[in-house]
Amino acid sequence: MKTKFIIILTLFGFNVFAQKQEIVLNTGWKAKRANEVPVDGTVISSPDFEFYDWMDAVVPGTVLTTLLHNEKVPDPFFGLNNELIPDIYETGAEYYTFWFHNNFALPVLKSNQQVWLKFRGINYSANIFLNGNRVNQDTHESMFLREKYLITPFLNSSKNNNLAVIVEPPNPVGKANGGQGGDGTIARSITQQYTAGWDWICPIRDRNTGIWDKVAIEITGSIDIRDPFIRTRVPGKRISGENQEPAFISISADLINASKKTQKGILVANIGDTKWTLPATVKPGEKITVSFPEIKFDHPKLWWPNGMGEPVLYQLELSFEQDEIISDKESLNFGIRQTDSYFDKIVGARVFLINGQKIFIKGGNWIASDALLRLSPERYEAEVYMHAQMNMNMIRIWGGSMTERPEFYDACDKYGLLVWQDLWVSGDCNGRWYDPKKKESQVRRQAYPDNHSLFLKSVIDQIKMLRNHPSLYLWCGGNEFPPSRDINQQLEEKIFPGYDGTRYYLNESTSDSLLRNTIGGNGDGPYSIQNPLRFFVTRSYPFNPELGSVGMPNVETMRKMMAEKDLHVPKNDRANRVWQYHKYIGYGDHIKRFGEIKGIEDFCKKAQLVNYEQYRALQEGFNAGMWNLYTGMLVWKNQNPWTSLRGQFYDVFLDQTGGFYGYQHGAVPLHVQLNLNDSSVCVVNQTLFNANNLVVEMQLFDLHGNKLSQQQFQLDVATNTYKIAGKLFSGEKPKGLYFARLILKNEQEKVIDENLYWLTNKDSDMQQLETLKPVSLQVRIEKNKQGKKYAIINNNSDETAFFVRLKVSDKRTNELVLPVFFEDNYITLFHGEQKKIEIDLSHLSQEIRAGNLQLEIEAWNSPVIKKDL
Repeated sequence: MKTKFIIILTLFGFNVFAQKQEIVLNTGWKAKRANEVPVDGTVISSPDFEFYDWMDAVVPGTVLTTLLHNEKVPDPFFGLNNELIPDIYETGAEYYTFWFHNNFALPVLKSNQQVWLKFRGINYSANIFLNGNRVNQDTHESMFLREKYLITPFLNSSKNNNLAVIVEPPNPVGKANGGQGGDGTIARSITQQYTAGWDWICPIRDRNTGIWDKVAIEITGSIDIRDPFIRTRVPGKRISGENQEPAFISISADLINASKKTQKGILVANIGDTKWTLPATVKPGEKITVSFPEIKFDHPKLWWPNGMGEPVLYQLELSFEQDEIISDKESLNFGIRQTDSYFDKIVGARVFLINGQKIFIKGGNWIASDALLRLSPERYEAEVYMHAQMNMNMIRIWGGSMTERPEFYDACDKYGLLVWQDLWVSGDCNGRWYDPKKKESQVRRQAYPDNHSLFLKSVIDQIKMLRNHPSLYLWCGGNEFPPSRDINQQLEEKIFPGYDGTRYYLNESTSDSLLRNTIGGNGDGPYSIQNPLRFFVTRSYPFNPELGSVGMPNVETMRKMMAEKDLHVPKNDRANRVWQYHKYIGYGDHIKRFGEIKGIEDFCKKAQLVNYEQYRALQEGFNAGMWNLYTGMLVWKNQNPWTSLRGQFYDVFLDQTGGFYGYQHGAVPLHVQLNLNDSSVCVVNQTLFNANNLVVEMQLFDLHGNKLSQQQFQLDVATNTYKIAGKLFSGEKPKGLYFARLILKNEQEKVIDENLYWLTNKDSDMQQLETLKPVSLQVRIEKNKQGKKYAIINNNSDETAFFVRLKVSDKRTNELVLPVFFEDNYITLFHGEQKKIEIDLSHLSQEIRAGNLQLEIEAWNSPVIKKDL
């Protein structure tokens, strides 16, 4: 894969004393069920309180992650273990209502310093106590609402401060009755709807109750800077990599005076070695918003999505100076870019633009990184990088889940992934359809949540948290249904224009402002196995926000998620109870076409071939209709935050499926593909540059790798267009199973894309793969001066080495080591051919990388070869 160069322009430091400090409270927490503690928070947070039988707690985390950490519950991701964990609907909320406690020390404070306690996410209700005092005047509510409390008055003169937080679940928690979001009442609160169960996950038993996001102590001077905002404006139509005309930026921030005296000073903004200043006066207890005049930014390096250019990032630092003392400072990364869109009436869908350029949307839906909210920057980084490696340019955060964390957006900023962010609404829970599994009527559900003011307050807060990220592309009111009329009106007319104003707002994911369908209504789907030909001959929605298929993982993952006794291959798509519990959807006859299935290894191997074919055809079908029939598509879905057996490009353990690499090949920005409906060979140019003097080679091989024919065509393909190069067949089609290889070269004869298809005249021809003789592959490992590792694979046998899988394992345990990234995988080598594939281990810890690693290579028709890494 092409290396991404991320440019971050950094600051020159200040030569003044900075008062701001931050202490993250992510260790030292204790927890206990609240009904087992007979005293209140003023006592628990006092210095003399004795802790008896309190558990070590996971914060950030949930009650369930704390119970799991202390081995009080089994792993809900394995087998039927989730059935052994009491569900909150049956136990009552008290069972998952917990006290959390920590203590912290502070440095000696100066007379004008203030101390703040910050929570980035609590689910759902909470009261906070410090040193025998209640900190919050009003009970915290809402999963998606940050809190920042001034705690200077409550601090001990000693260095030990006792913090106690009681956290209660959403109310109601909803009955997990097998419906989408259970009985729907979980949506009366502002929280994750999927925790009551969905068709891809079983219920989360505590509904993710807990202090689930970062907790920190911040020390400032008298003035606290809040919610800085940098807007960027990029007029005109731009080309990546060129010397740019000026762009324009606007900088603003809130200033809060926590002291009892009027404070005067200067707000200083730095980008690189350029500084701007703005005087400000803030009265005692006052909060004001200050804004710099719009700044002309000469020769900007622009931020571009994946496949269109580099996602260049700058850094802004804001500080409030008083007599050469910095009271507070905030820094953030940002990108200079502009988003726009228009509705194409001929196609019947919205066209999205970045920096004046059309972008054909290739992406997918995201649920959450982990169903139990065990979130980390490292995992976000790995997952988002996978999306970039698949050549996607957009991730949609689905409305039944959450607002993602800033670290997720940091990774999207870095890798150029646009983000479509849903709010916390879904058609299932919020009343788009009649549903007998729902407790309340459609009309009642359409008024969810119960507290509209709290919903709007939460939206405003999350906008402020995320609006500086260049990757954040659009806001959407809900999944397949808009918020209630009064909420939507506030969002459209006041909140998004007032607190953002730089992004498109879509009221729902299937809105007629996104698509007006010519095939009958607006919508999304389907979500099941398809004949690959269907993606070319059956017209989909002109922008399809959800279109998916199967997603069986590799056999190693199956063994991590259930016992060996449960690994029975389904017959006629009828799986056993464990598979059903993990939401298996069948493959129809697509795996049967290969002949007899010889156990779970054979089943999973052949499922990867189907996955590869499904998702390549899905993307290539949309490529073939680019700008004529379609403006984009989002796969349902890219990943699962649980051990689920459907719709995924990589599993919860971060192992990629065959579908990952099939989609990766189908979504290459400058791409050669076979249109399955008419055997035409098409070149798709989704880059910003004209591609001239291209050469397309079309090669046909029989099952055993004997070349049957070769053709060559030359063509030019303008930016953001596609062109037919020619037909695959100049005469009759080969008999039986055969291969078609398409190679795209530039005028320097460099290969810029390659695509291999296995084709048949009738379905039963796929069984010929079982007749391939074993091959002997030669493998060596190369390491360049920069430390990158490559696998050099040679097929010197006289047989085809088909669908060769690469994986990395620990030599001592033979367990997979994850996440590992391969430049390509599930490759095919005809006799005499060689492939060089980069192996990226950079997302592994240093300790794992220094261990006993080995590369395993397995062809369709050969045993595993192991090579030391």
